[in-house]
Amino acid sequence: MSITPPKPKDRLTLAAARLSKAAPNTWVEFMSEFGEYLREKELACVQAPADRVLNAQGRAQQLQELCTLLLDAAKQK
Repeated sequence: MSITPPKPKDRLTLAAARLSKAAPNTWVEFMSEFGEYLREKELACVQAPADRVLNAQGRAQQLQELCTLLLDAAKQK
């Protein structure tokens, strides 16, 4: 029986959870700024010209996934 090593996403989640607990005030500030950056990219997606909308949409989706991962990580005990 072999042991499967943790996936990069799992390692990132654990690191984010440790960071959020080690520096909670800085974490809240970081997530607030990250949220502003995400909103900026979502707006860029909405305003993108037709030939760039898929690229802008991909960026917004990636950031949304990362934001969700970070928020979920901070909820871990």
